[in-house]
Amino acid sequence: MTTEYLKFMLHGHEIYLKPGDTVKLDRFELTRWKVDYGWYSWGGNRPVCGWYLTDVSRPTTIKPLQLPDLDDIYVVQHSEDIEDDSE
Repeated sequence: MTTEYLKFMLHGHEIYLKPGDTVKLDRFELTRWKVDYGWYSWGGNRPVCGWYLTDVSRPTTIKPLQLPDLDDIYVVQHSEDIEDDSE
């Protein structure tokens, strides 16, 4: 089985995001977002399949992962690192 990931350039560095990773965005500096991929509904719209973010402290808060979000990322914590921290 292949793990899905999103690859992009950020400030001259190649970045990979996978479901389960967490990120922080400049314009939401106090919020940690969990990265996910799949079917989701946002803003009362029909479900769509794609990349989205869930507020870690309020899991019912979901937003699509859009290009401005990629530009705003300033912290990435990979899911493997999160699992290692809990041990």
